[in-house]
Amino acid sequence: MFILSSYRIFKFAWESFWRNIWLSIVTITVILLALISINFLYALNVVTDSIITTVKDRISVSVFFMPEIVEADVLEVKTYLDTLSQVESIEYISAKQALDNFIALHQDDPKLLESISELDKNPLGATLNVKAVKLSEYPSILEILDNSKYKNLILSKNFDDHKDYIDRINQVSNNIQQIGFAFTIMFIFISFLIVFNTIRIAIYTHRNEIGIMKLVGATNNFIRSPFLLEAVFDGIIAAVLSIALLYPILSFIQPYLTATFIGSNLDIIGYFNLNFWKIFGLEILAISLLNIIGAGIAIRKYLDV
Repeated sequence: MFILSSYRIFKFAWESFWRNIWLSIVTITVILLALISINFLYALNVVTDSIITTVKDRISVSVFFMPEIVEADVLEVKTYLDTLSQVESIEYISAKQALDNFIALHQDDPKLLESISELDKNPLGATLNVKAVKLSEYPSILEILDNSKYKNLILSKNFDDHKDYIDRINQVSNNIQQIGFAFTIMFIFISFLIVFNTIRIAIYTHRNEIGIMKLVGATNNFIRSPFLLEAVFDGIIAAVLSIALLYPILSFIQPYLTATFIGSNLDIIGYFNLNFWKIFGLEILAISLLNIIGAGIAIRKYLDV
């Protein structure tokens, strides 16, 4: 009996879907646009996070010590910085290694190397390359050093300009996300209204069948269920279409992203594959619930059962 009732509910919903096919197409299209906007925001977050992670791995504060500072004092500063929660790691470069790196970097400049060789002592001091846990914590690390007892040991500090690059990326990302969020809300609201009106028209179209159902003793839930199921059809079809459209688009833009952001581990397709059910499963569930709510309101208002 349950299987037979389920079959009849499904059949009635499917027939109603095709009877109002143009309204169904409009509903699916608007829901599809909403889902594309949401997936675009997902993709944008993947790109932004990947770029920021790549730049974060390359950025550091280089603390240059005066040439006369002995190794023990430099290591004491290193130990002090290691105790800071803002610090992720520290690389120690001795004065000798700093000189060797300088010579290797300027091996094509014989005059400069000749000048260095004429000096009686190493003109370079030791260096500490400090990596922060977060990009935003570099200024606080510099401030702590400036206010510490070790500030007189330090010749200079170099903070790479990548932070400005990150700030610009975040700003552009935030602007696009705000626009995308606004479009998503707009499409969701429109799809809610369209689902409401689609079910209202479906109820009117099936008014004779509904009357017959009542006469033969059909339950209220049996009469309501096909309209709710029809709303779910719209959401599922739109979600499937969004997936079918998304992957070709991602495949098209992936080479451009890889070429533009060289050195970043930017695999946007891999991200969606890894989180397939988390992303699309939640989208299908959310849009189905939204459609059910819209259909439920229409049924309560226009279906006298």
